Amino acid sequence: MKRLEVKDLHTIDELKREIRNTKDGRYSLRLRCILLRKEGRSTKEIQETLLVSREFIARWIRRYNEEGLEALKYRHTGGKREIWTIKYFKELFEEIDKNENFWTIKKMQKFIEEKHNVKIPEESIRRKLRKYKYSWKTSRPSPYKGNKDKQEEFKKNS
Repeated sequence: MKRLEVKDLHTIDELKREIRNTKDGRYSLRLRCILLRKEGRSTKEIQETLLVSREFIARWIRRYNEEGLEALKYRHTGGKREIWTIKYFKELFEEIDKNENFWTIKKMQKFIEEKHNVKIPEESIRRKLRKYKYSWKTSRPSPYKGNKDKQEEFKKNS
């Protein structure tokens, strides 16, 4: 298989500067791939250094050769992404704000499902709660093998 070379669109110093200035980790990884190839590294060396597959390396080099740096920046390609807008959570947040009860993720999930007929994954609910500074109740392990006398003594002393 023929080695895919990087076109001479940017100097090594320009690529290093771009890596330093970016805050996007994905873009930085792709830039480092281009930089390593430009420095003469083999696909195997790039794979071992960046821990990415040879398919990704080839894809990023082709994109860079065709469109330059802009092609390496992150763009959503239409795969799965969080589509749960705030409208699903507004009523939930209002209910949480007015209610004195504790809310678990499962209970919130069920509430949204009943109101909007949409089942939102638990992790999506957690992310949205963190974003809007809400907390939730989680179950704690119960010491079912614990000594009842020592537990009672602990409760009295605390």
